[in-house]
Formats: sequence, C-alpha cells, structure tokens
Amino acid sequence: MSNVVPFAGKVALVTGSSSGAGAAIALELGRRGAAVAVHCRTNIGQAESIAGRIGETGGKASAFRADLAQDGAPEKLAADVESALGPVQLLINNAGPYDDAPFRTLEPAMWDAIMAANLKAPYLLAQKLAPAMERLGWGRIVNLGATSGFVRTHSVYGLAKAALLTLTESLALELAPTITVNAVVPSQIASARTDTMLVYKEAAIAGTPLGRLVTEDEIAHMVALVCSPEFDFVTGRAIVMDGGRTLPRFPRIGISEG
Repeated sequence: MSNVVPFAGKVALVTGSSSGAGAAIALELGRRGAAVAVHCRTNIGQAESIAGRIGETGGKASAFRADLAQDGAPEKLAADVESALGPVQLLINNAGPYDDAPFRTLEPAMWDAIMAANLKAPYLLAQKLAPAMERLGWGRIVNLGATSGFVRTHSVYGLAKAALLTLTESLALELAPTITVNAVVPSQIASARTDTMLVYKEAAIAGTPLGRLVTEDEIAHMVALVCSPEFDFVTGRAIVMDGGRTLPRFPRIGISEG
C-alpha cells in the first residue's frame, strides 16, 4: 500500500468483526487510517483483541458488543459508536449468522433471528447512520453478501442474502449522491473452519474455475477498494468474489463428439 491514508479522520463500523473476514476488514480499514468500531455478538475479548491490534499499528479502535438480532440493538450500537468515536462514515455490514435448516423444519424463532441479523440490522444501521454521512458530505455502505443468495438450497440464510442485494440497490438509489451503497459477495471463504470440512472444501474447490477459495484478506482488500476514490462512480452493485463458481454453465454432453 502507498503512503496515502484514504480514510484518515473517518470512523468505520464493521459489524461481526471480532474474527474471520470481518476482523480482516477491520484491520484493513485501520491500516488505511480509519478509526474502527470492532463489533461482536458475544465475545468482547476477541473484539478487544482486534481493536488492540489496530492500536498497535498506530490506529484507533474500540470494541462494542451487541446482538443485532435483538430489538433495539442496531440502534443502540449506532448510538454507542457515535458517542465513543464520532459520526460513522464507513458502514460495513458484515455480521451474518448462518442456518440451513429445511423450511419444513425451520423454527420461526430461527427465521426471525437470521432475517434480523442479516437483513433488518443493515437496514436499521443505514437508517440511523446515513444522516451524519449526508451532513458530512460523504459516506460509504458495504453489505457483505454470499453466493448462497444465488441458489435455493440454503433455506432462510440464502433468502436473507438474496434480499440483502435488493436492499443494497434500493439504498443506493435513495441515498445517492452523497452515499454509495454496494455489496461484496464472496463464495465459500478459505478459513480454519473450512479446513475441518475436507470433503466439502474439496468439492467447493473442484467447482471453482480458478481452483481455490477466496481468502479473508482478499475480501478485506475489496471492501476497502469499494470505499476508495477508485469506486466513487460505482453504487448499487454486487461485486462477486467466487472465482467463477456461480457462472452458468452449459452441460458437457459431447455433441461435437457424437
């Protein structure tokens, strides 16, 4: 990275950033000069650890705990971050709990929790934080999607992620021209958890034209790039990071050989 610090003086809220891709995003934005609100659902120790790593490199960060599936939690998180760090100009909606129970056995409480954290919380956080972005004349919202939203085998999680892309487009129209709203949509991410699922990991890689899984650092870099001046004229778009896995393919049926 060059010596230019593109987000100096700006506050970033990254939900679900105590571990995984969210932590990588928080660290990347911290390296680029943003004061970062590191959010967790339960493990405040992990969030404080990520905030500490940002501080060790000369950045500024604070840890916050909130269960975004609970009524009133997104609004309180927004208020707490603004009180501690100042107006948020970079909102990264990364938190996204997963469930793939079949619809015939899916409990209504799980439906509510997955929809609330993956879809309602990004809407509420945008609603609460956008006015300050508009007042300051600049804002960026990035929603972390998933290629589960492109298929129909992930129950309520895939449904929530599909709806999140529609919300991204709607917010982009409503919040323009001051705020851009985009989505970064990874497929299965290379992680310690994926390493424990060897059969699934091998199948995912085999189905990916580029022959590997996307990394957490690649996702973090893309999120930062989407928030940078290079993407000033991009809004309402989904940047898919799947190595070509979800591209439609014609089945190989050997017609030319027949």
